[in-house]
Amino acid sequence: MAKPDENWQIFVHVYGKIVPVQCGEASQRVKWLGHVGIAQWDEDSSQGWKRLGIPLEMKNESGMVLDMGAAIRDVLQNGDHVNVTTSLDPAETG
Repeated sequence: MAKPDENWQIFVHVYGKIVPVQCGEASQRVKWLGHVGIAQWDEDSSQGWKRLGIPLEMKNESGMVLDMGAAIRDVLQNGDHVNVTTSLDPAETG
């Protein structure tokens, strides 16, 4: 569990990019982490959802599917890496 003053960072893998996401105390939902990773995938305008859509599934480093409604701090550790499956493929929306 996060300490009250701890600043978490999770690394979100989205279509070949690793996006570091600052999560504060990590009280946000896993789904939020996916949305932020998708947005930041677009390094120029932070509008990655235009090409990637929404997060459909997220997995931890060992491949376990994460509960999208769970708090980040309840299912991950500070510094973890996660993979996002999106509703759109950038090769098809490019």
